[in-house]
Amino acid sequence: SPNVDTITEALRTGPYGRCVYSCDNDVVDNQVVMFQYKDGSTASFTMVAFTESQCARKTKVFGTTGELTGDGTTIRHFDFLTRVVTEYTPSAPPATSKLRGHGGADYFLVENFVEGVRTNNPEVLMTGAAESLKSHLMVFAAEEARLKDTVISL
Repeated sequence: SPNVDTITEALRTGPYGRCVYSCDNDVVDNQVVMFQYKDGSTASFTMVAFTESQCARKTKVFGTTGELTGDGTTIRHFDFLTRVVTEYTPSAPPATSKLRGHGGADYFLVENFVEGVRTNNPEVLMTGAAESLKSHLMVFAAEEARLKDTVISL
């Protein structure tokens, strides 16, 4: 079990005590991925490791008649035509849940899946295997593009 001696030894002899900048680690600390869809619409995903609010996700979606912004606790809709701002506060997972990762999304994905299985009704699922596969293929393509320094078409 962990104690001062075993932790000190692990830091001294294992990979955990090494300087991240001196390792053979090639994980990015800053990345921008640009997407262009078949219909011509575009999206960009920016990941920055070193920020004041660590592990925070911020979302911005810009459309022709408005924009959505989200910070993990509030979703804000601004209507370009009426200049009206509407704010939504989504439900948070229970404080006791161990599935609070990804801004609480892990909890709701599992809850939704369990509900679909419990009711034997795939119609209640917010996303299915096809959507999950597509999003994973996009992430794998982004990593391939980074490693090969090239554009990837899907």
